[in-house]
Amino acid sequence: MLRFILRLFVVLAVGFVISSQVVDRSASYLFEPLSEGYTRQAVRGQMYSLVRELGQVPAADREAYVRDRLAPHYGLGLRVAPAASFEASEAERKLIAAGSFFIRDEMQTFVAALPGPGDQWLEMKLPAEPPVGPWVLVAVYSALTLLLGAFMLVWALPTWRDLEALKTAAQRMGQGDLQARARLSRHSTIRGLGDTFNQMSERISALVSNQRELTNAVSHELRTPIARLSFELDMMDREDDPEARRRLVEEMKSDVAELDSMASELLMYARLEHKGDGVALQPQDARGWLESVVQHAGFEAGVAGVRCEVAQCQVPEVHLHQRYMTRALLNLLQNAIRHAGGRVQVSLLGGSAREYVLMVDDDGPGIAPADRERIFEPFIRLDESRDRETGGVGLGLAIVSRVARWHNGSVRADDSPLGGARFVIAWKALSAPGRST
Repeated sequence: MLRFILRLFVVLAVGFVISSQVVDRSASYLFEPLSEGYTRQAVRGQMYSLVRELGQVPAADREAYVRDRLAPHYGLGLRVAPAASFEASEAERKLIAAGSFFIRDEMQTFVAALPGPGDQWLEMKLPAEPPVGPWVLVAVYSALTLLLGAFMLVWALPTWRDLEALKTAAQRMGQGDLQARARLSRHSTIRGLGDTFNQMSERISALVSNQRELTNAVSHELRTPIARLSFELDMMDREDDPEARRRLVEEMKSDVAELDSMASELLMYARLEHKGDGVALQPQDARGWLESVVQHAGFEAGVAGVRCEVAQCQVPEVHLHQRYMTRALLNLLQNAIRHAGGRVQVSLLGGSAREYVLMVDDDGPGIAPADRERIFEPFIRLDESRDRETGGVGLGLAIVSRVARWHNGSVRADDSPLGGARFVIAWKALSAPGRST
């Protein structure tokens, strides 16, 4: 801490000296005309009185008159001398010729012409500043140094304490303690830095926790198809019946397709890890976009015997990231088709506060209120009706959640008027959505 304070003190001291010199010289340069005018107005009465009084004294007697009669009663330095001894410049001679006086020695000396013969000028000097001994300067600067050091110490101690707390928290984070946080006073001068560090720590902790959970979940999910493949390969070696071998090959293809689908979903999920604040939302024809996605899911709906349709579209145009929102809607449709009894409906509304609301309804068994938040976590499958047997790799709704976040929106599950589940994605519109009939 001592080194920190000494460095800060040196920087402040050097900065103070340089700044004072720069300010002093700049002020002298910029305000010199004003200062000279003020000084001239302040002394012109005395100069006028002295010139007038000495004008009545013979030229030969003026020096003695100043020395004996005037100087003892003035706190000024007065001197009468020939004009040539002043070696006046052209500008100074012009002032004298105009009946005025000129100023020298940083506004400490004033010279005016005396009337009468002899070409004499009067010099008036302001009294010199009182001399200051070296010990006085040492005492003044020592006191200034002590006061500056005391104020710096008062400021630096709390700041140093907070910096040490921040350093300790960073070291603990580096050693693997993801719960380490910087505890700073709300009056701390580095409170903003501490809050930023804590936000970063929260984010890192969440990312590491999510990564661990995802790694564990991926390992668990991969184990099942790999185990089936291993078993099927072993059965292939023992099976001689061509028909049985063909069924095993089909099952192996199904397992490979499951692994491929899982890899695709994982890549998409990882790509959406970081929220894309800078992603521009593009305008799309609302009904055309909805119908194209529904048509894409039509084959799967036909195989499952489910009627999938666009129920209503209240906006003519929708602003979205076409690739990601299409993937989210397709995931919702596929999820709804797998669990629907016979109907799936899609709706796009223009909500309040210039907001788009995309809804997917099915007439399936629905989702229990206790499960409506955790279904958006990766590799979460519900018991009972929505389990592994219905298909999927457990990332579809997690991807939907991240796509909604990319659009600065949200997703939720609710009860559907059809009797099953309703999934709602809501996000802000870039412009006020119009209404179509």
